Amino acid sequence: MQIRRVRVERYRGVETLTLLPTARNVLIGQNNAGKSTVLEALDLALHPGLGRPRAAPEEIDYYDRSPEAGFRIEVVIGALTDAFRADCFQFLEGWSATSNDTVPEPDGEGVEPVVRVQVRGTGDFDLIHEFAKPDAEGARFSPRYRSQLGWVFDGRSRDASRQMAFYQGGLLDQLFRGVDAANAVEGLRNALGEGALTVNRHPPVAAVLAGLRDDLASLGLVGAQSPAFEAGAVSVRELLQTLRLAMPGAGDQRIPLARQGRGVQRLVLLAVLLRVARSHPGSVIGAFEEPEEALEPLRQSQAARLLAEVAESGGQVFIATHSPDILRAFALEDVMVMQPAGRDPRVLPLASLTSLARHGYERHIEGPLSRALFAPTPLLVEGPSDVAVFAVFWDHLVSLGLVKQADQLGIELIPCEGNRTIPKMAQVLDEAGKNVISWLEMDDVKAAQSVVDGGHLSCLLTFEADPLVDNLEKALVAQPSVAALAMAMESVAKDRGDDWAAQLEELKRRSQVIADGDKRKAIGAAEDIQGALLSVDDAEARALVLRCLIASGSDAVFEIKGRRAARVFAETIVATDGEVPRNFRVAFEKLNAWAIGAKTRGERIEMART
Repeated sequence: MQIRRVRVERYRGVETLTLLPTARNVLIGQNNAGKSTVLEALDLALHPGLGRPRAAPEEIDYYDRSPEAGFRIEVVIGALTDAFRADCFQFLEGWSATSNDTVPEPDGEGVEPVVRVQVRGTGDFDLIHEFAKPDAEGARFSPRYRSQLGWVFDGRSRDASRQMAFYQGGLLDQLFRGVDAANAVEGLRNALGEGALTVNRHPPVAAVLAGLRDDLASLGLVGAQSPAFEAGAVSVRELLQTLRLAMPGAGDQRIPLARQGRGVQRLVLLAVLLRVARSHPGSVIGAFEEPEEALEPLRQSQAARLLAEVAESGGQVFIATHSPDILRAFALEDVMVMQPAGRDPRVLPLASLTSLARHGYERHIEGPLSRALFAPTPLLVEGPSDVAVFAVFWDHLVSLGLVKQADQLGIELIPCEGNRTIPKMAQVLDEAGKNVISWLEMDDVKAAQSVVDGGHLSCLLTFEADPLVDNLEKALVAQPSVAALAMAMESVAKDRGDDWAAQLEELKRRSQVIADGDKRKAIGAAEDIQGALLSVDDAEARALVLRCLIASGSDAVFEIKGRRAARVFAETIVATDGEVPRNFRVAFEKLNAWAIGAKTRGERIEMART
């Protein structure tokens, strides 16, 4: 299930706010912008009230601290499971993605069946959960319904370990859904009973109980038999709730999850949440407030990856964060900036930014040295486009089982804003005791040589010192099929909003690299990029693509210097050819072998042209 719309009215510091979530929702912004309020509002509306009961609202939960006006939180829920849909069929409405609003009927072209629910805070400090369909007549949105949503909330004031209890609708309850544990639980019941009998029969205990019997008998409360201890948990639910998850410790020790650090608790919670999402697609909606808390940067990246995978597995996530390490794991389209604006906080989805603003955002999101100092094995690259290409190709190799996840290897990519900043970065990191890797372009020989001469690298991954393939763009153009290059260029241009007319004009400008005038005319007469590239020979086509990729300026339709454009280009290459270009694949497999091996200092891996 997924939330389609949230409306908050007069709750805490928000008078009115409307949010249209996607599968992944990363809320950023300054303090007191309303990020936490959105998550708390969702929790108030959706928490089942089981296992983790919420306290009644206080005066501070009402806008302007005016309880008499009440508050209201409305949530539209779509992607309904068959069971939930059947359970509340009388409350179904429709959702139009075109108008982002509900319609009376739950079916029809372009209409998705949804339920609209709300929680109201009354002037008497009561909470009323009900279906918000106009003719629902106040029907209760009871814990029985809410426990089916798979709602999980890990806020700053929450205890992640409590999510690991066997309460109805909780994560463990969902994780073991469909598992027949009856015999095991009965064995636990019998063992507890036998244990209680053993205690009662123990002579010192029996003597105390006998004395208590005499005292109670004198009051006429018991007869000849003594009171006795029995195991407290008797129902299946009570027995399950006596169990607590424990993690392996030193030797044979096991440490209860509740005694682990909060960072460990959160990662375990996320791992279980992901497994539930994969086992029961569409059954998880998770909200996390500052998931980076108590986690070092690499662990933050792992947490972010788990959260992203929950959404990819059919779940939905809401994240309020101040961490660039969390932020960088998500696409720009997933990010919403919340800004306080008096009574109505503004929510700016970054997907709505202009192309120029998007590229500026992506270029300045990171602080290279501060990030690198926390990385177990920093991999220094020239800029954000290198990061994007590396990530796309590496992740595809991970999916094929050819390399391990970069974060599992302790490798973190650090964009350094050009080769010339890498030598000093490498020196600082080397003296800090880091194994430093650099992925070095060789088109600036002086800068590249200064990196090598510095002697601060544990591993050097370089483009070949061949003018044909000595930098990222040249290496990208060298091996993919011409069809893949054409599709990748088209994807980049369309992502920027440039139509075929602009694309053709750019191709004509850059075709001066081709000497034959007739071929240049053929390019000008082409109907698409693939047609333009096929009108010349292979070497000429690749030279033309290269000229387009390295062009700069406001009219550069195909330039891939930004992280987004480079990511789109690399993703299209993989999607079209079905593989990572061989020059990248071989180099990355060698880097993987170095990282999982002895990490011999002075290793040099050169990316060959073929």
